[in-house]
Amino acid sequence: MTFAPGMEEALRRHESFAREDEAVAFWAETAPQVPTVEMTYPGGAGQPQTVRLYRGHLPAPAPVILYIHGGGWVGGSIAINDPAVRALVAESGWSAVSISYRFAPQHPYPAALQDVGAALRWLRDKASGLGLDAGRVAIGGASAGANLAAAAALAEPEGSLAGMVLFYGIFGADMETASYSTHADGPGLTRARMAEFFDLYDPVNLRRTDAMIAPALAPSLRALPPALLVVAEIDVLADDSRAFATRLRAEQVPTEVIEVAGVTHGFINRGRMVPAARDTLTRAAAFLSTLEPRR
Repeated sequence: MTFAPGMEEALRRHESFAREDEAVAFWAETAPQVPTVEMTYPGGAGQPQTVRLYRGHLPAPAPVILYIHGGGWVGGSIAINDPAVRALVAESGWSAVSISYRFAPQHPYPAALQDVGAALRWLRDKASGLGLDAGRVAIGGASAGANLAAAAALAEPEGSLAGMVLFYGIFGADMETASYSTHADGPGLTRARMAEFFDLYDPVNLRRTDAMIAPALAPSLRALPPALLVVAEIDVLADDSRAFATRLRAEQVPTEVIEVAGVTHGFINRGRMVPAARDTLTRAAAFLSTLEPRR
């Protein structure tokens, strides 16, 4: 196994932090500075959920991406994903709305997905007052966040989203793929940990039949918007993204795939130490810049 420059050291450094706030402070130190506003939106059950609005440099009404953090549906935060979102905003000029959502096991499927749907409705309703373009809304996320983004996009009417930016997502429930076998014990995310995540999020075991848990099960992907999928080479989920991209292309959905050699799951937030993370976010920002309004 050959790591990309900085990746192995970044893994060791991240594992050394005793608390999330230590990790947040370290990885954010070199992130681009963009204006932010802390807000709330009403979640799927009407509960208040935190939102962080990042202002890009494009003039109002500005295009915006709804970004959903990862964490296996059971954790994660806006803060730990802050470096990646800041980079996307700084380089693309788009604004971003990064959301919190309810976690399993206290709130299993479909709570998180309901929150994402509620966030999309809130964003479109508030867009004009926030100086955002309701007709140029993309959706994206990392890991479980990419899963929720893809599922939410499947639930949206055709033409309502400008695009999807999906970093190393969970798109199926097959844990016998080549990448699951090759990287079963890590480094980083393991097959055993993914099994735990699935059991916590989906305790009644719907994942083999429900496309809202495993978007690759959808009978058709044709109505989805243009997509960018980022694959981390050293990741149990690598084949999820490859297979999902193959389906998207077969159904004539404009799809770009970035395969990043020598990196592990979660790498996009390690830009302070991993040049490949910075390069990938630059390419993702360029993809955003190509997206046209969908009305």
